[in-house]
Amino acid sequence: MDEKGEEEGKKDTAKPKQFIPRALGQKVTIRLLDGRPLIAKLEAQNNYELLLDLGKGKKMIVFKHAIGTLEYEAQDEGR
Repeated sequence: MDEKGEEEGKKDTAKPKQFIPRALGQKVTIRLLDGRPLIAKLEAQNNYELLLDLGKGKKMIVFKHAIGTLEYEAQDEGR
């Protein structure tokens, strides 16, 4: 292996946590592409969907491609 390859292997590969996983378990406001707002607790997510808890025992799955914006209050992560 040449010197350049060795340097690349030593780089820090830790990535910052992505936006949506940081919002898990928090109250979020989602604005759909048609402008309708959804206010709910973000329970789970995968590559294509978000699972929302609307309260009173109601849950909703929203496809990510239908979302215009997602906002939440960032909690201090000990920085």
